[in-house]
Amino acid sequence: MRMRKGQTAMEYLMTYGWAILIIMVVLAVLFYLGVLNPGGLTPSQCTFPAGFTCVTYKLGATSGKLMLDLGQGTGKTIRITGVNCTQNTSADFSSNGVMTYGGAPNNITIASGGHAFVSNNAPQWMNVSCTDSNGAQLASQPIGAVYSGRIYVNYTEVETSMQRIVVGTFTTKYEA
Repeated sequence: MRMRKGQTAMEYLMTYGWAILIIMVVLAVLFYLGVLNPGGLTPSQCTFPAGFTCVTYKLGATSGKLMLDLGQGTGKTIRITGVNCTQNTSADFSSNGVMTYGGAPNNITIASGGHAFVSNNAPQWMNVSCTDSNGAQLASQPIGAVYSGRIYVNYTEVETSMQRIVVGTFTTKYEA
């Protein structure tokens, strides 16, 4: 009788042991394939206050150049006069650090409800290089590495000639 209880206990342990072993192997394979890699789950986002939106954006891995298609719905026609992308979060940066396009011929006008590329590699637009918190241009980064910072946009309301700066947050992965 005693032998029977021992055999039952041993079969019970072996059954659950094999089940646990199979689960561990499946988890190991999922981690190896990257399915359960939390680093790959970083969401890409670009957020501006009401009235502005990132239609599309991309950050180059080899150059650190930002390509940004900016949409606006402020109810007024605006003229973009400068854009900057940085990890600098100091208060004085927003008024002193935003680059300009270098004159009226290079400024970009966007009607309310419209959108346009405000930084690109094309000659008529400003080439915006994202920087680190010290203002240094980013060196070549591996594709898939995460960049998190702010985008500053200088603009002028065409009807009133009022100059403004809008600040958006930006988190994305470097792309080819």
